[in-house]
Amino acid sequence: MDVSVEGRRISLWGSRIDESGDLLLRTGTLVPEPSAGDWRLSAAVAGETISLSDDCKKVLLEELEPDEVVRAIYHNGWGYAALTRRGLILLRNFLSPKATRVPKPLWILRRRYGLFDSVEVLVDGRPHKLHGSKLDPKGELLEATGELLPPASPLRPDRGTRFLTWVRRHPVLIFAGVAVMALTGLGSGSSGEETVAQVRAERTLVVPDFTGSSLPVAMAEAGAHAWLGVTAADASSAHRPVTSTGSGWRVCFQLPARDKAVVPAARTLTLYAVPEREKCPTQLLGSRRIVMPDLIGERFDDASGALGDLGLARAVYFHAHTGKYLDDETGDLADWRVCRQQPEPDTEVSTWTPVKLWLIGPSDPCTAPSPEPKPKPKPKPKPEPKPRPQPSYGTASGGGTTGGSTSGGSNSGGSTGGSSSSSGGTTSGGSSGSSGGSTGGTGSQGGARFGQYCSPVGATATTVDGRPAKCFMGKDGHARWGYNSG
Repeated sequence: MDVSVEGRRISLWGSRIDESGDLLLRTGTLVPEPSAGDWRLSAAVAGETISLSDDCKKVLLEELEPDEVVRAIYHNGWGYAALTRRGLILLRNFLSPKATRVPKPLWILRRRYGLFDSVEVLVDGRPHKLHGSKLDPKGELLEATGELLPPASPLRPDRGTRFLTWVRRHPVLIFAGVAVMALTGLGSGSSGEETVAQVRAERTLVVPDFTGSSLPVAMAEAGAHAWLGVTAADASSAHRPVTSTGSGWRVCFQLPARDKAVVPAARTLTLYAVPEREKCPTQLLGSRRIVMPDLIGERFDDASGALGDLGLARAVYFHAHTGKYLDDETGDLADWRVCRQQPEPDTEVSTWTPVKLWLIGPSDPCTAPSPEPKPKPKPKPKPEPKPRPQPSYGTASGGGTTGGSTSGGSNSGGSTGGSSSSSGGTTSGGSSGSSGGSTGGTGSQGGARFGQYCSPVGATATTVDGRPAKCFMGKDGHARWGYNSG
């Protein structure tokens, strides 16, 4: 969104709180665009009742500087006149429009007078009567931009014509005056020239420096000299009325300037001042500059009133804890207090600087209370690892029973028998005998499997396929059957 501040166009965007620009529209005035479509002319066209033709607007815009803004428009005979901060622009509307620039300072021939409150200015030796402005109905802006031409000034029109007319009507007085002057000059010689120089020196005044003085004091000091007139005006662009005895005002600029040699009887002294609580503008008729007051701890009503007195009406309010925007619909904020402010206190700002205030309720502290800590949940126990399932290989028994008998005769050798048992298998040996020449035997055999669990370590057995096996202790702490190489 584009806004106009002191004649300058500024583009504003990027606010998360005011994305659509509604807050800007509430705090300002919407200026319609003129037919020429240029912001330098829009405010004057919207505020004046004088209607310029499109050709006049085009010529006027071509004459304006890129940052020059029209402040008021006047009737000027059959044409018009546009006032800016840099002077006056005359518009002639005869056949084809033409613009003529009149720079500052303007020479004022006559202050506001007549039925139309006209102000007469001098341009190129010719008087121009300006009137009819709605933005400047009394001609105050014109008078503030120029200087009143002294009555005895040789620049006033028709002065020479009137003098010649008087000479033609009074020839005897003119002859006598010339004779007296000639005789006085011959008698006095150089002393006459010195007298004239002394008189001129007495009439000339080196303008004192009034800047920084209180306005009533400066007016009193200026009254000690025979000025044609002494006036006071606002030094800023606010154009506030200033009385010559206004207390609480301080002089910032003066016209004529200090140390300038002038004839007071032919000049008007103008003192430009601002209230003492303000800083002087950087230039004459510049934007107002104030020192930001300390509003922390103040009630909302008092703080907003102080800002209004200083001209800082563009204020935005937020909640001190949440930071949310507070508008007129929030409720009664009169007793809320200011916790923070921006700009900071004692900061020098201009009146168009936006002000931000963070408010809190009357019974709440500015510092937000710390949130209560939430208890941390107890950690869940880690599940115990399930035991690894062990493979089941069954039970193997190794061993057998062998028995044999031999018959064939008689043998007193008797019989031999033995038995062996293990967890893996059982082996039994029967009896052996011989009688005569016959031999006989019976037996049963089970088998072990390599890799099966066994017990005890060191036991021996025979596998199902007839190979020898032995119980060995493995690396994992379990005994298993292995090949018995011994």
